[in-house]
Amino acid sequence: MALLSMCLPILPGKKDKWQQMMNSMNEASSKPEMDKVREEAGVHERTFLQETPNGDFIILTFEGENPAESFGKMMAAMQGEFAEFVLDVHGLDMNGPPPPLPQLVYDSRA
Repeated sequence: MALLSMCLPILPGKKDKWQQMMNSMNEASSKPEMDKVREEAGVHERTFLQETPNGDFIILTFEGENPAESFGKMMAAMQGEFAEFVLDVHGLDMNGPPPPLPQLVYDSRA
């Protein structure tokens, strides 16, 4: 399995909105639908909250056969209200081209 990790800011003043969305995504009525998008894209996603003195970030990990391709599939599948949320809270336009993906610069087992 391959792994892709990325970090996105939570824009100033948007943490409460982000937390409400995470709560909603984890509700029993919403989680199966959210999980299905990831499953259909061929990836296992984990989302972490990183709070820092300079602002809050989310750290996303995508694990699968081709996580970069899966991320693109997810961006294409999650339009409408979710795309508006991502643009408002993280500044990422899901209707545009994917952002530059992170580059691995150190691996203790390589």
